[in-house]
Amino acid sequence: MQKVIRRTALAEKQAVRRLARRKDKNTRDWAKTKREQERFAHADESEKILEARKARREDWELGPLAPRRDVGDKKDTYGTINAQRTRGQPLKYEERAEALKTVGGRYLNIVKGDRVVLLEGRDKGKISEVVNTDPARGECTVKGLNMVDVEVPDWMISSEEADKRPVRSMEQPVPLVSVRLVYPLHDSTTGTTRDVIVKKLVNSKIWHDRHTGTTRWSRIIPGLNIKVPWPKTEPKKHEDNVCDTLRVDVETRTFVPTLLRPPMPGSVIDELRNKFSIFRTRHDPEYIEAKMQEDIEQEEKKKMAKEMHTPLKQVNRRERKLRKAKGKGQLTPEMLERIGAVIAKRRGGMSAVTSESAVVA
Repeated sequence: MQKVIRRTALAEKQAVRRLARRKDKNTRDWAKTKREQERFAHADESEKILEARKARREDWELGPLAPRRDVGDKKDTYGTINAQRTRGQPLKYEERAEALKTVGGRYLNIVKGDRVVLLEGRDKGKISEVVNTDPARGECTVKGLNMVDVEVPDWMISSEEADKRPVRSMEQPVPLVSVRLVYPLHDSTTGTTRDVIVKKLVNSKIWHDRHTGTTRWSRIIPGLNIKVPWPKTEPKKHEDNVCDTLRVDVETRTFVPTLLRPPMPGSVIDELRNKFSIFRTRHDPEYIEAKMQEDIEQEEKKKMAKEMHTPLKQVNRRERKLRKAKGKGQLTPEMLERIGAVIAKRRGGMSAVTSESAVVA
């Protein structure tokens, strides 16, 4: 039985090490992909900047003779950017924490459906609605603002699409730190309601519901202690299909537990996990009893091997009895004198050799 326990523990440790190696490999692959995307975006941006500088130099030097750049192969896509440049690069954990610090950190207080105002860019000061947020990149998309022309390759245009244009206008995400919430605040003194820009929002106490797996919190305007409600979202519409199970069939009671049999048959665990798997921690009583019997038999064999009398064991036992009968030896005065003489002789030889080496030196 101890062998089974050790085998299970070894298998669990191997599974943990295998999971750690897989996690490390996934991390390295993610970092490699991120570096490649950053390298591509940086190279594309540098190429566009160099082309723009070269074109500006030619326009300044040639003047009216400067070539037109919106003709030829770039007739339809002149002034567009690559679709991959519309979004930023995924941030690391430290960079993400710094970028989301002003908007609630891990628990964002700016979500889809909020009205926000842009603080920078060509649409600075304009107000619109948040379409979606991307915490991994620290960005959000604002409806109708920060529009850019994106080049759409031919392979991305399917035959079913009605729009065959190679250029599409779309919203480019903006950093979350570049937007501020716009909230209609009611003034009790004047009785009017007007939109105000909320410079700072703080989160209330965060509450985790372990039963539903949801997390709830509120956003509050500090100083005024006003709780800003979350934008209203439409409930999901569930459509019934022919293959769906009816509620009356689901709620029909088809099993009544009794004292004669367990609610779950014992064979179910064998279907979920192999009966002889090395990862199995629950075994049948018959299997455990057989393993315990094997341990008892092994202990009996070891005990029998110790009690077995072989010729070699008998000789060793007789020698031990003889040595024990003789007892411990004692040194006589004559033996001590001889030992002392030998020690003195050796010491004298060593001193003579030392003196000769000193005279030579």
